[in-house]
Amino acid sequence: MRKKRMKWVALILFIGINCLLVLLDDGEKVIRQAYILTWDIVYKTDLFEKVEAEGIISYSGESYVYFDKSIGSFDSFLIEEGSVVSVGDPLFQYQVNDYAATETLLSYELEKVDGEIDAIEDAITEMVSYRIPKPSTPVVGNNDEDSTTVVVTQQEPVEAELIKEQFIIQKEQELAAKKEQERSIQSQLDDLQENGDTITVESPIAGKVKEISSTLNDPIIRIEHMDLQVQGELEEAARIEVETGQPVEITLVNGEQTLQGSISHLEDAPHEVNIESQSIYPFEVNFKQDQNLESILPGYHADLAITVNESIDSATVDASFVNHHHVWKMNEKGKMELVPVQTGIQMGEDLEVISGLSVGNVVTKESIDSSYRGMPFVTPLKFKDVAWLDVGRYKDWLLFMTTGIMTR
Repeated sequence: MRKKRMKWVALILFIGINCLLVLLDDGEKVIRQAYILTWDIVYKTDLFEKVEAEGIISYSGESYVYFDKSIGSFDSFLIEEGSVVSVGDPLFQYQVNDYAATETLLSYELEKVDGEIDAIEDAITEMVSYRIPKPSTPVVGNNDEDSTTVVVTQQEPVEAELIKEQFIIQKEQELAAKKEQERSIQSQLDDLQENGDTITVESPIAGKVKEISSTLNDPIIRIEHMDLQVQGELEEAARIEVETGQPVEITLVNGEQTLQGSISHLEDAPHEVNIESQSIYPFEVNFKQDQNLESILPGYHADLAITVNESIDSATVDASFVNHHHVWKMNEKGKMELVPVQTGIQMGEDLEVISGLSVGNVVTKESIDSSYRGMPFVTPLKFKDVAWLDVGRYKDWLLFMTTGIMTR
């Protein structure tokens, strides 16, 4: 009886001492196995960070036509309020007071505009031919302690390309406006030289005549642009992230139609400054070309999603796999690694991994003690995935099986 009791005491002591050794082990002497039930693979996807806002469809603005009473006397309007005009349509006529002075003035203005056109064309040509240098991958040097080479990879100059593209678009718009101004001045000069004292002023833009001044006070004609745009407002927290040129997804509230655009104008000053309320900043969105806007009218409301950041083909994990900026990785050697990661954009449950993991790495979200770092892992056997269950689909399965037995 006494021997039996001693055996039990010895067994309990043996188990207790081993448990104590496991608890006190620093992870290097006692080999443990992590049993992993669930895991996933780091995958590749496109991630976007967006700012939500509300907007309303409107016309893109107004243009004004003026009449200088000092150079002549007004004759008559050639259009009515509500008329839709195209570029070059006649608006009104006036008779000049001094033929020679007016001809000299128009010739001077024409020469001035010609010079401005040449300058804009030169700026566009220079920017188009400019090639943004691609950064090389410089080698910083060797680490003498472990003889490893440190290499720094620079980012592609995406921002510089965007600035270049926006500059060209802006200059092309300025060039189109200047050429139309040139055409208008040349038309007035031709009228003067042909008729002697009468000049016809033509419309500089296409649009709808919104107002005609019967008193001839400037502006004597207001023309509303027919191009559509979206007007919206941003709270100050969102204003920090939004910039001109950023893409915008426009979803009409009264239908399922979704259109694409970009931020064309963004105010630096809010509507009003009040210490007790949030600052609100107006902005405008232009529609992309070649989109069907026929069924859209001014006044329609829209929900806007502004893309302020994006990561294309980024390494991605489920956000639940990251705990305090660390992820448990199951490496190709069958060992557990606790990997520090730098994360970026989160879109739903998808979380961008900037560094620490690569596409194809196997990771787990299970709660594992840090002492399992460097230890082997096992996973449950999934019988439905075992190849020998599908042995019948192989033509020479009997030959393969016999060869395997003989080899053993």
